[in-house]
Amino acid sequence: MATVAILGAGNGGFAAAADLSVREHRVVLWNRSAATIAPLVDGAPLSYDGVLGHGRVPLSLATTDLAAAVDGADMVLVCLPAYALAGVARALAPLLRPDLPVVLNPGGMLGSLAFITELRAAGCAGDAWVGETATLTYIARKTGPASVSVTHVARDVPFAALPATRTGRLVGLLSGVLPPLRPARDILDVGLASVNLVLHPPAMVLAAAWIERTGGDFAYYTDTATRSVARLMARLDGERLAVAHAWRRDTPPFLDIFAAIGSTSPEAAASGDFLRALVDSEPNRHIRAPASLEHRYMREDIPFGVVPLASLGRAAGLATPILDAIITICSTITGTDFRATGRTLESLGFAAPAIDDLLATLTGEVR
Repeated sequence: MATVAILGAGNGGFAAAADLSVREHRVVLWNRSAATIAPLVDGAPLSYDGVLGHGRVPLSLATTDLAAAVDGADMVLVCLPAYALAGVARALAPLLRPDLPVVLNPGGMLGSLAFITELRAAGCAGDAWVGETATLTYIARKTGPASVSVTHVARDVPFAALPATRTGRLVGLLSGVLPPLRPARDILDVGLASVNLVLHPPAMVLAAAWIERTGGDFAYYTDTATRSVARLMARLDGERLAVAHAWRRDTPPFLDIFAAIGSTSPEAAASGDFLRALVDSEPNRHIRAPASLEHRYMREDIPFGVVPLASLGRAAGLATPILDAIITICSTITGTDFRATGRTLESLGFAAPAIDDLLATLTGEVR
């Protein structure tokens, strides 16, 4: 049994808290907002249904006190959007112990590098152990203030630590805590294997007016499963694979990754048909659309998925017209300059052409 501090009481945090509690781990749930976790304080149970079964589990602690949350923890599991990670890193900086690993579930493109950069900027002089998954390990939605429905537990999710020499040890520590992970070459491989940066932006762009008009009153993945969305996904994935190749990576196509984690059928992946992959995505079938464009499918997946992928393309001298168009359109319709606010190689301290320098940092090699 492990003591796990889960940071974030959103869909992913609730799902992880339910799953780990069911499997008899000691769970401490932290959230910045007291109102969000108020229904779970003083031993009040968390209700769950779906693939975990049906039941109620008490948490060991629900708190807004970060120091209390990580005190005595065996690991920290961060289930927060990428845009919240910088603030969490700064808050954790004085609290981290050298033996306390931090897992970003997920981290966005190069999330561990960004997280460690923030830790050091905030004065953390210790040797932080940080790793990240390619996608959230659960498909889930909160169904009430103290309840969650988990429709899928992802499998074979790519994972790596920073530097990559620590991946094996972290995977060992996480065995029995997180669902089975697939060790990746490094966090660049993990970021390039993200399903979200291919899955979410096309429908956010092409269904933006529908989202605003209805307040998200439709099934996001099912009702937007159209040929135009599928075509845009396919072109976006083509650029992702081209960027991966330019960075000397043998990254699988989106459809293979989507099927490997259990989000669509193997037959859909084998067909090469993006539309069929959406139609066959049983775990996502009843997920509702965002209520507005102020949602992580926009505020996370564009600046921390699409923008850094385009940045990697530029560094390799590669044209990425689809990525660039998505960034421009999303920046325009939200009134946010995602190129300025998003994660880029420059914002992480690397000159654009410095491919070898970045790769050495990720792998732990000395140059």
